[in-house]
Amino acid sequence: MSRRTRVAIMLVAVGAGVLTACSAEDAPTEDGVRSSVSEAATNVQDQAGGVASSVRDAASDAAGKAGEVFDDAKMSAFVGAFRAGYPQLAEDRETSSIETIVTETCPLIDGDASDQEINEKVGELAANGSSVPDDEQAARIAQLVRIACG
Repeated sequence: MSRRTRVAIMLVAVGAGVLTACSAEDAPTEDGVRSSVSEAATNVQDQAGGVASSVRDAASDAAGKAGEVFDDAKMSAFVGAFRAGYPQLAEDRETSSIETIVTETCPLIDGDASDQEINEKVGELAANGSSVPDDEQAARIAQLVRIACG
């Protein structure tokens, strides 16, 4: 008998022994299979929920950051327009001083104050020493403020 033949016979014998060692008790039951499938589905759902939550959090963070950038852009646009349109009111003023016109007026706008109240507040905040905006200038500045607040 060749060596190959002996190895083949030995493999067949080992395979037969393995097959006979498995009994009906070792075979998975229908309930066991259902339970395993249910556990796997639950794990997949949990992982998918975690991923969805992470995506929502990331999207929320991105939206918040985009909103901050957009607000910064609006504020920068207001400061630039104020400096260009009203040089006598902007002369020797820090950017933060000009930004105060927006930050202190937006709550009035959000609180449904009258146009007159808003214009008066803008006029007061836009004044620069002896340079004080007239009513028409205050109204135009107030329109710029409304855009920056929006």
